Amino acid sequence: MISRLLSLALLAAPAAAQSQDAADFSALGSMTAAQVRTSDLPGLPLPSEKSWGVNYSLKGVLSLTEDGPYLNTADGRLFKLDLSERKARKLDGRTVVVEAQARQADDLSVLKVGKISEYTPKAGEVVPAPYQPRRRQALLLENKAGELVMGNVRKSDAEVPPAGSYDWTTMTVKPELIKNVYFIKKPFKPELVAAHSFLVFTFEKGGLKDAAGREPMALALSIEGKTRVGQSFSPLTGLNNAFGINWSLSTWEEYAARTIYEEKGHLVPYPVLLSHAEKAALLTESMRQAAVDREGEFYNTIKNNCTNNLLILFNRVLPKERQIKMWTIPYMVYNVRATMPLMVIKNLQKRGLLGAEFTDINAQTLHTVLP
Repeated sequence: MISRLLSLALLAAPAAAQSQDAADFSALGSMTAAQVRTSDLPGLPLPSEKSWGVNYSLKGVLSLTEDGPYLNTADGRLFKLDLSERKARKLDGRTVVVEAQARQADDLSVLKVGKISEYTPKAGEVVPAPYQPRRRQALLLENKAGELVMGNVRKSDAEVPPAGSYDWTTMTVKPELIKNVYFIKKPFKPELVAAHSFLVFTFEKGGLKDAAGREPMALALSIEGKTRVGQSFSPLTGLNNAFGINWSLSTWEEYAARTIYEEKGHLVPYPVLLSHAEKAALLTESMRQAAVDREGEFYNTIKNNCTNNLLILFNRVLPKERQIKMWTIPYMVYNVRATMPLMVIKNLQKRGLLGAEFTDINAQTLHTVLP
């Protein structure tokens, strides 16, 4: 029973509707790293020994320099590769396809190469389907004088956003005028086990303005699987490099309305307990990381998901003694309290980083103001 529940509970993003007996769910919190490692988890491979957190698949030109091997991708990105000089010398100047890992979402400085081979595009090679239109790459258009201008922020002027139709704007953000940060739980059935989570930032007057000068209630950052047209999200396939990852920005009003009217769901905010300086730093780091080009990066249900990346952001602004441990055993067993939304909430509350549930946002309380 525990292994079956753990298989489902580790799905830290939208789960398919399933009926599971969650009576033993509380036992997960007391499992040791050794128990997690030796549990029978059919179809749910844990991170392998010495694996890093984020999987990549990239094509580009390999260059061997005095500082080591680098990969230049077609879209202009440059990655340093953890690759032997012998292998790099054989492929120097060649177009290659690389399967590799980065340490985590905020540390892409080096890619540890798992597989690398020369690549020659074939005539008539099939072009992948376009990405679904709900998610766009956030853009950091400007960063100066205490302001961040973010592009590709999803919004809606309608009370009920039309399904399948999306509007976009730029948003001017002033970190010093941040008021509060909320960790939002978006439950899925069975609600004792499955949930999505994301961050929402509220502001003093003038702290958040769209391109038309309007001031939304709040700005949402949601880290999600980046699916293509005709592809549906599945937490199980999210373990197998099935789709990309997207750090999506939207207004709180648009996100909440779609959750309630389109998805028939509800949202539960928890206030993040940080100093004003830490909140401003968290907002700034969140916007910078949201704007990172992650093409070729894979969502992973355990190691690179909606929730653990929020904790990575927290760790960037917390003093060392308050940071959250991401791995139970470094690069062998991922900390379930850093990746499973329901366990993360209890963990953060215990650490004094989250307050109590603020309210339940549903059809009756949709217009509740987040302080």
